Amino acid sequence: MCQNPDWTAGDVYLCENAPELVLIIKKFSPCPLLPKKQEKYFSILLAGIVAQQLPPEVSQDLMQNIVNFLGNPITPKAVLAAEEGDLCALGLVKQKVDYVKNFASAVEDGTITMDKFSEMTNSQISKQLLQIRGLGQWTIEMFLLLALCRTDVVPSADFIFKKELQRLMRLPDIPKRGQIAKITEHWRPWRSLAVWYLWQNAGRKK
Repeated sequence: MCQNPDWTAGDVYLCENAPELVLIIKKFSPCPLLPKKQEKYFSILLAGIVAQQLPPEVSQDLMQNIVNFLGNPITPKAVLAAEEGDLCALGLVKQKVDYVKNFASAVEDGTITMDKFSEMTNSQISKQLLQIRGLGQWTIEMFLLLALCRTDVVPSADFIFKKELQRLMRLPDIPKRGQIAKITEHWRPWRSLAVWYLWQNAGRKK
């Protein structure tokens, strides 16, 4: 499992280097995020594949059906052993059955090395996972930030973060990837923590 980040040290750093975040940090600190156990990685990423283009409540119900059928945590072996028809009966369309089975095969044959993630950089992990059909940039960034608790992830594909960044920096438009990198440079190496605080702030407005 990845090491627990010292989010308190991140708070200190951001308060000293990013004055625009100070009030939000004081409101929502401390950050409670902890890395997930390695045996959960496959299920978390599989859920990302399942959730694509589905409303959250639908994907949650579908994942619960899959967990009930395959066990918790879901393993690559269990996915590969399941019949296509049984997975479709749970609510998966055939394309997603293909995606999850291909993902399971990639883990089993060593194309995806989840047991090595703790030793790999963010870009190395992303490069591996982007080989898998059904795993896109947003899912991978969420995995790095929320499951592995990597401290310096900027989810430039996440709309909520981008919208909140626009508000925070009083930008005329929602920023694009290159602009986001420049705007958040002074948050490094604690950009994940800053993103988490912006998410909390966005949620409070609902």
